[in-house]
Formats: sequence, C-alpha cells, structure tokens
Amino acid sequence: MSRQKRQFSNIIYLLLFIPFLYIIFGSEYVYAAEKSVNRISGSNRYETAIELSREGWPNGAQTVMLAVGDNFPDALAGAPLAYQLNAPILLTNRAYLPADVSHEIRRLGAKHAILLGGESVISKKVASTLQKMGLTVERINGRDRYETTIKIAERLTGSPETAIIAYGNNFPDSLAIASYASKQGYPILLTEKHDLPEAIKQFIKRYKNTIVIGGEGVISKNVMTQLPSPIRISGNDRYGTAAKVVEKLHKDELNQAYVATGAAFADALTGSVLAAKNKSLILLVENENVPADINKVIDEKKVEHFAIIGGESVVSNSVVRMLQLDIASLISTAKSFIGVPYVWGGTTPAGFDCSGYLNYVYEKHGINLPRTVADIWKVSKPVSSPAVGDIVFFETYKPGPSHAGIYIGDNQFIHASSSKGVEITSINSSYYKTRYLGAKRVF
Repeated sequence: MSRQKRQFSNIIYLLLFIPFLYIIFGSEYVYAAEKSVNRISGSNRYETAIELSREGWPNGAQTVMLAVGDNFPDALAGAPLAYQLNAPILLTNRAYLPADVSHEIRRLGAKHAILLGGESVISKKVASTLQKMGLTVERINGRDRYETTIKIAERLTGSPETAIIAYGNNFPDSLAIASYASKQGYPILLTEKHDLPEAIKQFIKRYKNTIVIGGEGVISKNVMTQLPSPIRISGNDRYGTAAKVVEKLHKDELNQAYVATGAAFADALTGSVLAAKNKSLILLVENENVPADINKVIDEKKVEHFAIIGGESVVSNSVVRMLQLDIASLISTAKSFIGVPYVWGGTTPAGFDCSGYLNYVYEKHGINLPRTVADIWKVSKPVSSPAVGDIVFFETYKPGPSHAGIYIGDNQFIHASSSKGVEITSINSSYYKTRYLGAKRVF
C-alpha cells in the first residue's frame, strides 16, 4: 500500500473512531432530554370536554355520553361504558344543552345519546333538545348514586369477574382507577364509608373479585368484609392512591400519560376515556405542584410525554415546568457528586461551596440560578411543602437564608456541607431542624 493510501486510511479510521471515543469518554455526565408536554383545554370544563372529543374522535362517533358538569356522583362510573361504546363523554348544564356542546355532537355525527343521571340531574329539556337533533336518547339512572352505578354496570357487555369499589361521596379515587377499569371492562361501583349499600351488596355477588380504591379513611374494614376477595389499593392521600393504582395495576412502562387536577372531577372524568383509548392513564396533580408520589411513578414508568387536561387555572404552568424537567435525572446528577469536598467559592467538581453546588447541578438541567443563597431565596417561588427537586433553605452562620440544599424526598436533602462536602442530610437532624426556613421552587 502506498504512503498516500495509508494516510487516507488513517484519516478515515480517525473520523470513525474519534466520535466513538467521545461517546464513551467525552462527557462525564449524561443528562436526559426535556420531556414533552402539551395541553388539551378550552375556556371552561365544558369546552375542555369538547376539545378532548375532537382529539380522540376526529372522525366522529355513533354514541355520545352526557354527564352534568357541576356534580360528580352519577358520572363517576360512566367511563367503562363510554370506552366500550367508543363514546366521548361531554358535559352539559342540568337545565339546558350548551350551544358549543350541541355543535360538537353534530360534528361527531352521533345518532345515540346516553344521559347519566335522572331528571333532577339532567333535565327533560336536555333530552328533548337531543331528540330534536335527531338522536335517540337513553337515560341511565337509579334511585341514588349507588343504584346508578349498578345500572351502568348492567349495560356493560362481557362477563368480567372483577369489580371496582370506590367511595361514593368524593371523586378522586374513582377517577384514579377509571382508565384502567375501562380498558379491563370492569364496572365501577360506589359505596358508603362504613356500610355497603344494600343494592350494591346484592349486585356484587355476581363477581368473584373486587379491587377497593382508597384507604380506611374512605372505605372501612367493615365494608371490606362484605366484598368478594377484596384487594385494597391506597396511599396517604388522593395523589398517593392514584400513584399506587399506576404502580400496582399498570405493569408496563408508559410512553405517554394524561395529567389532570385532583381537586375537581370534570377534566379527569372526560379525559379518562381518551386515556383508555390510547392505552394510557390519568395522573392526578395539584394546581401548582406534581406530588412526590406522582413524580416517583413517572420516573418508575419512564413517562416521557404528557398531555395536560384543562387550562392554567386548574393545572398551572408550574406543573408544566415540573413535568418537563427530568427530576430523577436532576437528583441523579446531584448524587453523583457525593464526597466532593467543600471549597469556599468553589463552583466545580474539584470543590463546591453551598451555592456553587446548586448552581452547577441545576445548570446541567437548563436552570440558571443566582450565585448566592440569599439571591436564590429572593428569586425562587415559595411552596407549602417541599417536593423532590425543590430547594430547602436554612439560617446558619448569619441571619436570613445562608445555606441551602436540594430536597430528595423522605425529609432528606443533598447539599455541600462546610464540614463534610457534598452529602445527604435529614432536615430533622439536630442541627438543621431548628434552622429550617422553608422550601422554594426554581423551575
């Protein structure tokens, strides 16, 4: 081989091999790409339901389900039937059918409407309006919310051996399970806290198994004893219960999840059918915060894409930023520097001071912070209790915020300590407990 050919071969080799070396050695830390978040919303809950209908049924639907928009009991059990009929759930005023809703029904080309609840819930006038539009109207209702869930269950086809039991006087637990129940064809039946209603007690005999959603604070042990082979799924609150539903019942990783407020019923109700249709689920959040239990399950299920249901007044842009930020990756970055020594004025992995450490970690995830703890305190947003990824502040060697770290859950934070360098410490430790000032958010 000539010298010129050998030189050309060496150049090709280097061009191919150097990128490979860079992949292996060129970057000490790898950071996840930003997650995607989009929003499905209208100016109110009625219009948000319409937008969900347009998103999930662009080519129309033969059947549409209608629930009253300002009260939840009769609507809670409707999702499995709506899913089975491939019907969007739209919301109506009790006394009349809103014009935008009637327009959406025409766009869908629906021929049949199912009303959830009696005439005291959805009036005769609404039914009459639908009939004048050329739809056949079916009303599903019982003497109370409990019997209404039975009537809905009786309309389901198939022979499921399992039924869902949820508390009938509040909505979060029913909404947390709705998309899963829909996909499985399981009915959602409601109960009182201390006693299983007689109608439910008789109806439940046709099932071999029950999944009880919620802790003893909403469904007592006494109710459990009256159910066939009951399994309870619950957390410390509505968000913890929603997270446990995902953890225990959705075994696979999830590419996409729908996100709705846990403080109101309408958006999660109308979104649950779309979530089931897309083999996904609903995650419940607070208005300004993604609860720690929900964050944990997002990480475990490797959710990368989110669709928020509802406007900024129900799910704020603060939640959007929390979802976009890969919190687990941020904490992983923070932990990768455990043991790095404390250096006054230090801003690199050779040595950090308190704020230098915070600056370095957050900057790796696209968040630029002021240089001092006091200034970080000034520009960050207060939160009532810390979530993973928030910054916790302390008053140490001088009045006001003078030390801070990153909250990692379980009352622990990671920080650059002047005595031990980067380490994990409990907020309840003897030194920091009395010096704690609060938590703030920088994203």
